[in-house]
Amino acid sequence: MNIKKLIAFVCAAAMTVASFAGCDKKDSGSSSQADGKIEQEDYYNPQPEETGWEWGNVEIVGGGFVPNVIYNPTEEGLAYARTDIGGAYKLNKETNRWECITDFIGGEEWNLMGIESIATDPVEPNRLYLAAGTYTTGNGAMLVSDDYGENFMKVDLPFGNGGNEVGRGAGERLQVDPNDNSIIYFGTRNAGLYKSTDYGRTWNQVESFPTDGGYVESGFSIGLTFVAFDKSSSESGEATKTIFVGAAKNTGNCIYRSDDAGETWTEVENPMSAKTEDNSTLKPVKGEVSGDGYLYTTWSYKVGPNEAMKGAVQKYNIKEGTWEEITPDLLYTCGYSGLSVNPNDPQNIVVTTLCLWAVVDNVFVTYDGGKTWDSFWDPETEEANYTLDISESEWLDWQGQLKLGWWMTGVAINPFNPDEIMYGTGATIFGTDNLTKIASEPVNLSVRAMGIEETAIFDFVSPNYLDEDTPELYSIMGDIYGFRHDDVSAAPKEHFGDFKSTSLDCAGQDYHYVVRATDEDSGTIYYSTDAAKTWQEVESLPDESLEKSGGQVKLSADGKTIFWQSGMAGVRPYVTYDYGKTWTECSDVPAGSNIETDKVNPNKFYAAYDGFFYMSEDGGKTFKEIANFLVSNITYEACSDTEGDLWIATGAGGVYYLDTSTGELAATSKDIQDCDALGLGKAEKDGDYMTIYMIGEANNEGHGVYMSQDKGVTWTRINDDTEMWGNVNSNISGDPKTFGRCYISTNGRGIIMGNIKE
Repeated sequence: MNIKKLIAFVCAAAMTVASFAGCDKKDSGSSSQADGKIEQEDYYNPQPEETGWEWGNVEIVGGGFVPNVIYNPTEEGLAYARTDIGGAYKLNKETNRWECITDFIGGEEWNLMGIESIATDPVEPNRLYLAAGTYTTGNGAMLVSDDYGENFMKVDLPFGNGGNEVGRGAGERLQVDPNDNSIIYFGTRNAGLYKSTDYGRTWNQVESFPTDGGYVESGFSIGLTFVAFDKSSSESGEATKTIFVGAAKNTGNCIYRSDDAGETWTEVENPMSAKTEDNSTLKPVKGEVSGDGYLYTTWSYKVGPNEAMKGAVQKYNIKEGTWEEITPDLLYTCGYSGLSVNPNDPQNIVVTTLCLWAVVDNVFVTYDGGKTWDSFWDPETEEANYTLDISESEWLDWQGQLKLGWWMTGVAINPFNPDEIMYGTGATIFGTDNLTKIASEPVNLSVRAMGIEETAIFDFVSPNYLDEDTPELYSIMGDIYGFRHDDVSAAPKEHFGDFKSTSLDCAGQDYHYVVRATDEDSGTIYYSTDAAKTWQEVESLPDESLEKSGGQVKLSADGKTIFWQSGMAGVRPYVTYDYGKTWTECSDVPAGSNIETDKVNPNKFYAAYDGFFYMSEDGGKTFKEIANFLVSNITYEACSDTEGDLWIATGAGGVYYLDTSTGELAATSKDIQDCDALGLGKAEKDGDYMTIYMIGEANNEGHGVYMSQDKGVTWTRINDDTEMWGNVNSNISGDPKTFGRCYISTNGRGIIMGNIKE
C-alpha cells in the first residue's frame, strides 16, 4: 500500500460566515502563491517510519456506497472514487486497483473520512481537491494536493460537509475552472456558493450568489448540488464566463447561470420541470456541459439515494436559452441521478435511474444527444442486455438476486476509451469494456472495485488452526452481514445471510463451531457446526421478549455450550447446553455483564460488571467473584492457548493481566498512556507466550498500533501516522496461526490487516 501523507495547514486568520482564508508564511505575491505550488516549509508533513510492518486489507472488495467515480479528462488512466464513510481512492494505472489516499486521517479527525466531492484539475492533472466531511454537525475541510494525492494541504472550513448524509450522490459540487485552473467553485449544503482563486489555499463566499438552496430532505440540508462550466465561453487563461449551479429548492427555478465569471447570477427559467403532478418541485441532481453547447441535467423528486420516486433528464441549449425533455421512455416512474457527458463526443450521454427497487435500476446510453436511448435492460420486455462477471467478488450474488445495482448515483465515461464506463452502487463499482456496441450486443459488465474496502466491521475471530474446512477468518459487519474468509487475500464467495449480527465467537478448541447473535427482524442466535458453511437457529430463546435484542454471545471451548448476554437492559446472561431447547439463567452475575469464555477449558466462563470479575468452573451453572477492579469501563480477552489468563484494556488506566486461578491482578507496564483494545496472536517462537497487540499509546509515541512479546512489559509501535484509517473501532486481534499478523476493525475502511514485511 502506498504511503499517504497529510500536510496540516494551520490557519491563524479569523473565520467569518462570509469569508475565510488560510495564512501563509509568504506574502500574496510570492511565487508559491502565484503558481499554487505547496512549499515544503509551509506545512507539516508526517514522514513514513520504517516499522517493519506492512498494512493492507482483508479482501472483501467494496461493500459500501460509492457515490461517484471521477475521471480526469486530460491524463489517461487517472481516476478517483469517493465513498461516504471510507475516504477517497485513486486508481493505480499499473495494477488497475484502487488505493486509498486518505488513510493518514486519524481518529480525532475521523469526520473527514466522508468525502462530499472530488475535483481533479483538467489543466494540471497533478492537482486534486477533496471536500471532506462525513456529517455537517462538525466543520469540514478542503484537502488540497499538487502531487496526485500523495500529500495534502488541509484548509479548515467554517461549515460542515455531508459525505454520509442524504444527497451525497449529487454533484460534483466541487469543480475546477477549465480555463483558469487557479479558480475552484464549491456548492455547499447550507452556506451558499464558495470560491477559491488561489488553487484552494483560501476560500470566500460568492456574495452575489442568491441562494443556499433551502431544501431539507429527511432532516438534511441538500444545498447546491452541482457546478458546471461552459469552457467555450472564454479563452484559455481567462476565467470561464458562463457557469451553471444547481440548487435544491422547495419552489421556483433551481438552476442559476452566470455569464460574467460569477459576478452576477440569474435564474434559468425551466417551465417543464418546475412542478410534478402532485405540485412538488423536482430537484436538479447533476449537470454537465457538452462540447456542442448544451447543459445536460438529471432531476429527481428527492435527491436520494432513497425515495427518488419521480425524475427527468433534460438538456438546455445554452445559446438559445431553451429546454428539451430527453427522459428515456421508461415504463416506470423513478428518479434520475448518474450523468456523464463524453468530452470527445458531445452526443454521447449516459444516465442512471434511481430507486427502481421493485424492478431494477437501469443505465441508459444515447449517441444522438438524447433523441434515442439504449439501456442495459429492456423496460418493456424486462430482458437483460448485459452480462455481469462478479468473479472478483462472488458474494455480490445476493442470495440469487444479482442485479445491476442500487443507489446508482454516479456514472463516468472514460474520456480516453468510450467503450468503458464505471458506475458506483450501494455495494461496489461496475464497469464495461464494450459500451459502444450496446445496440448490437450485450454490454459486458464486471466488478471494478478491487482495492476499495468500505465496510463497517463489528467483530472477527481468527481460528487457532487451519484445515480443509476451517477458514482463515470469520467476520461480521454492517450491511453485508459477514463472511467466512477462506483466504484473506481473496474476496469471499458468499455472506452469512439476511441478518446483521452484533456478536460472533468460535469454540477455542474446535473452530468448526461458530455462533452469532442477531438483532434484525426476528433477531435470535444462530450456530454452525461446519465452520459457517451452514447455519441453524437455536430452538428457542429464554423469553420471547428477548427477540431482536442482539447482545453478546460466546461459545465454550468445545463448542457445546452457548453463553449469551442479551442486549436488552436489565437481563442477566443465560447458558444453553442443547442449542436452545432449554436455557439456564446465570443468577450469580449482574444483568448487562461483559461475558467471555475460556479458550482451553470448556467449563470455565467469565463475566465482568462495574469492575467486578466473576468466574464459573461448571459451564455457567454457578459463578463466584474472583477480582474487584477499580475501573468499570473495560474490555478483556482470554488467552487462546493458556487456561485462565485474561487481558484487560482499561483506556487511560493501561493494560492489566488477571490470573483467574489465583485472582492476581497486575498492571503490565507503566509505559502505557492509553489502551482502547487488546488482542492476542501467535508467538514468534514455539513455547513462548502469545504476542499481545494493542490499539492505544505507549512510550509517548502517539496513538497507534503496538505489540508486546514479553507479556506486556515492553511495547513497540508497528504503524506510523500515515496509516491511521479514520474511524478505528476498539477491536484488534492477532492471528494465532501467523506470527506478526493482526486484524483491526474500522467503521468504513474494512478489516485492516498488518503483516511483518518479508
